[in-house]
Amino acid sequence: METIFRQLKAKIEFHHRHSIDFPAHIHEDIELIYVKKGGCTALCDGRKYALTENTFFLAFPNQVHHYAECVPGEYYVLIMKPSRLLGYAEVFLEGAPVSAVYCPEEGDNTVYLLETAYTEYKQDGYSRVIGAYLTAIFGKLLRHYRIEKSDIRQDTVLQILNFCAGHYRENITVGDIAENLHISRSSVSHIFSARLGIHFCDYLNALRLSDAEELIRNGNYTMTEIAEKAGFPTIRTFNRAFFKQYGMAPTDYRKEVMSV
Repeated sequence: METIFRQLKAKIEFHHRHSIDFPAHIHEDIELIYVKKGGCTALCDGRKYALTENTFFLAFPNQVHHYAECVPGEYYVLIMKPSRLLGYAEVFLEGAPVSAVYCPEEGDNTVYLLETAYTEYKQDGYSRVIGAYLTAIFGKLLRHYRIEKSDIRQDTVLQILNFCAGHYRENITVGDIAENLHISRSSVSHIFSARLGIHFCDYLNALRLSDAEELIRNGNYTMTEIAEKAGFPTIRTFNRAFFKQYGMAPTDYRKEVMSV
């Protein structure tokens, strides 16, 4: 399943995907999304953004972010360390943007630079040429982002996400998190509502559904076994959550996967 903490490559991750339906995560890298076709909802530090075609989304280091309600299309995903951006590295350590999105105006060639960089990357991997392209891309993008300085620490957020990642298959509650991390229940609830922009139960279900989808794709289990392994208390709860996320029953999803 998609983990909360990504183990990134030594240099960069650069992908051209059909979907970016990832659960909430946080890391010390820059994450840039360009929606060429399709659309989705992005949440970043509690703020919700509608990502439409021809839109950039930029998550700064240590911002909690995730994507949902993703329409299949074309998405460029770039994840890299700020230190690779020469003169722009310090900008990403000063704070975070007031808004995470930017829609290129007519005559803006940032999309061309991104697509050319991806083509070069697929041909030759990471190189100085790619590094130069990326520096140019972020140099152009950062002109359109107003940075708000901040000294907010992410320690508690990281601890909560880490606890959920390790225990989502269990019947955990907000009270369990608060007790184990020695913080108040209200603090835990506030972090989910204000920083993640998602209800605690919905977040647990997102982790469980990611696990369940992988079991459907790669396992030979019954739906009851999948629901149990992924941490759903009942098969009914699993079916309801799965339909809400994917728009079909788990059994229909399996048939669709098997037919591909």
